[in-house]
Amino acid sequence: MAEIELKNVSLAFDQPRTKNRNIVYENFDIEIEKGSFTFLLGPSGCGKSTFLNIINGLLTPTTADTIAVDGKDIRQHPDLTRKMGYVFQGPRLLPWKTLKENAEFGLKGLGVQPKEKWPELIEKYFEMAGLTAFMNHYPSQVSGGMQQRAAIVRAWVNEPEILLMDEPFSHLDEITAAELRRELVSLWSREEERRTIVFVTHNIAEAAQMGSDVVVLTPTPSRICYRREIDIPWPRSSTDEGVFAIEKELRQVFADRAGVRV
Repeated sequence: MAEIELKNVSLAFDQPRTKNRNIVYENFDIEIEKGSFTFLLGPSGCGKSTFLNIINGLLTPTTADTIAVDGKDIRQHPDLTRKMGYVFQGPRLLPWKTLKENAEFGLKGLGVQPKEKWPELIEKYFEMAGLTAFMNHYPSQVSGGMQQRAAIVRAWVNEPEILLMDEPFSHLDEITAAELRRELVSLWSREEERRTIVFVTHNIAEAAQMGSDVVVLTPTPSRICYRREIDIPWPRSSTDEGVFAIEKELRQVFADRAGVRV
């Protein structure tokens, strides 16, 4: 069942000091299945992050037949965006608040969890993220990896049905990023009812190692040029033959269909 659906979406921006228009989408369609871990891959500027912003109601397309979550159009039901969490490229933690206070800030901001439940949620997700001992530390007192882990906790404490992630590990060293990939998959897969994750990345290996579904977009005006499910069980290793084969396949798709050499 599709939890997210865009149908016949078009989006264009006027370019400053010219009569040209930057056409990001033209009659663009996509469906994201409920409980999936869907990766969006594509060249820079193809509209991957734009998709997240449209779904979250942060950006309104030029025209669209449907922008739906759970079968309801978010333009008529804006409260649907409260079912979502958003993790950005950087942690975006408030430096004057502790990691715990940043999580509380996220809970207060979205307002979907009753206040009496906050301590239970904070304890649960800080423990799952391995951050219990650092809850009362300020962002400047922990590593970049811990900061990003805290940003994921800040999103997860609201227990969103949909988690939108925009290249959350791209600024980290590979060792830290690999550790966080494992932790995120573990966090997602251990829950009885898996929430839907839409993950934007340029990292082909990351998609092959983590995703249940991979969507590859072309340069603008963007369209889906390739899509496949990945049915390899988790946890996956980059050295697994199946994962390596998918990575090789995706690289070929980038070269042949997305027009990008990798």
